[in-house]
Amino acid sequence: MWSAMKDFLYRHRRKFLTTGIVLGSGIFIIKLIQYKLREFQERQAKEISERFKRMQHFESTERTCNQTIFGLSSTVSEKVLRNLNTTAILEKLRSNPDNKFELWEELKILAFTKIVTMVYASSMLAVTLKTQIHLLGGYLYKDTVDQDDKKVSTDIQSTYLSMIQYFMGNGMDKLIDLIRKNVSIVMQRYSLKQQLTLADAETLFWSIQMTLNNDEFNPTKCITKFTLPQDGLRGDIIGKMYDETLDVLESAEAADVCLSNVTNGFSLIVDKLAEYYAEAEQGQTSASTTKSSLNVDNLSNINHIKISVAKLIPIVNGLTSKPLGSLSTSPNGSNGMNGFDHRHIDMISSLVSRFMQSEKLKTLGVNVYETFCQ
Repeated sequence: MWSAMKDFLYRHRRKFLTTGIVLGSGIFIIKLIQYKLREFQERQAKEISERFKRMQHFESTERTCNQTIFGLSSTVSEKVLRNLNTTAILEKLRSNPDNKFELWEELKILAFTKIVTMVYASSMLAVTLKTQIHLLGGYLYKDTVDQDDKKVSTDIQSTYLSMIQYFMGNGMDKLIDLIRKNVSIVMQRYSLKQQLTLADAETLFWSIQMTLNNDEFNPTKCITKFTLPQDGLRGDIIGKMYDETLDVLESAEAADVCLSNVTNGFSLIVDKLAEYYAEAEQGQTSASTTKSSLNVDNLSNINHIKISVAKLIPIVNGLTSKPLGSLSTSPNGSNGMNGFDHRHIDMISSLVSRFMQSEKLKTLGVNVYETFCQ
């Protein structure tokens, strides 16, 4: 029997050998597949965990960024109102002086410079801080991944973020001077008696924007000239971060976001002015009328209503100023407000809130963060 089994195995040795190789190879392949699958799953789990961690860190950075923008917007507003204070002129006009025409001309420039500066300054603040904080956020995320080689110390963070203080001082001074110069050029075309429809008022702001766009130091393209210290920062890491911030803010994307915000800001101003045009159409004279009682959409002939530049000036000034009462006289001796109230609107908060909803601004933040967290 043993001899027969031996003969059987000998005759079929190739089959057994082949079968053994096939089975062995199959088991090896199965084990290899299982190992690769576990490796893939572990890698996927790690990537998902890192992505989730990065997403949480980004969302935290985004919240911090938005809070910082809103917090500093009040400082920007105070700077604008302090540098372009119209209180003294208003007080003089209430006394019906002999040079009231010259005072109204000066008030015209100040009122429009003030509201245009609010638009540009809030846009530039939003774009600059969105870039700075998300760039810093990217660096800090890399530090959390590689805790043994942290590059951004607390001192570096503080120094880097303090760069925005330049904008609050010299930067804003330069911006106000630039805008005042260009507003003066445009407003020379508008006499105090000139009648403007709402569309004409929109064209006026569009003209100011176009004039600034053609200026050598166009704020939307030269953001860094106003928002960052021109002498840079010293140090390997902080110097590198400064240069990278400069590159982002001088990019076409940043300029496009800033310009989009400015255009959006002027649209908001025209929306505010539409309420006053609606009141004029309805013949309302009560200063207690509220915005909620107005329905601009139902006023089909609002675009045919005209308001003189002299009457538009206190309205524009009132959009950025606290209530100071009505003007006593207009350039021709009549009541300066002519029934329009001098309500206070926190214009810069309204502007920043609208900018925060901009998909372009959000995308800029995402792109900067993703670039510098890799």
